[in-house]
Amino acid sequence: MNSLKLRLLGDGRLGYRQLIRFSTILLRNGNLIVDCPLRDDAISLRQQFAEDLYRIASRLKFIQTIEIRGNGETVYSPIQLG
Repeated sequence: MNSLKLRLLGDGRLGYRQLIRFSTILLRNGNLIVDCPLRDDAISLRQQFAEDLYRIASRLKFIQTIEIRGNGETVYSPIQLG
């Protein structure tokens, strides 16, 4: 598991941690990409656990935006932090 994923797993509610654990985490030019295995997981991450993800990601100064994908397909376009 990469260090960024471990940082994102460090806090948050149980459901959030489960979604992050099974997702692919990428960082491209300050854009954090969370690629959930299923589209429904991506929707759940955005609707139920967005606050957890936003709070944790905002502490990492190198993250500027968050994009949520489901099985490689962008479900939620990049959301600006700050």
